[in-house]
Amino acid sequence: MKKLIFAVITIGILFGLTWFVADFMHGKMIEYAFIVGLIVTFSIKFFTSSGGFSSDNARLIAQSQTGIKVKDEPTVHIEGKSFSFIVSLLFTIVSLFVTVIYYWKEF
Repeated sequence: MKKLIFAVITIGILFGLTWFVADFMHGKMIEYAFIVGLIVTFSIKFFTSSGGFSSDNARLIAQSQTGIKVKDEPTVHIEGKSFSFIVSLLFTIVSLFVTVIYYWKEF
């Protein structure tokens, strides 16, 4: 039930942002859905990630200066990702397909 609530809230935010951008830019929602989905997906990924090379480098520098070994955290795959990230990623993929179908005549 909790995942369903997060999915509805995430979809509502994505559609709301898409509508706001489309209204602000005087365009159609289909024109901005992919870009908004992409930005929201990358934002969720950035703010929920555990780090990468830079955090590993900072951890190793702290270990070498203090001599205290820090326990390494295992990497988490898609199963451990936030449900909002997965919903946002699906929204982005679906909006890409719908945009390509909508503008297929233009290609």
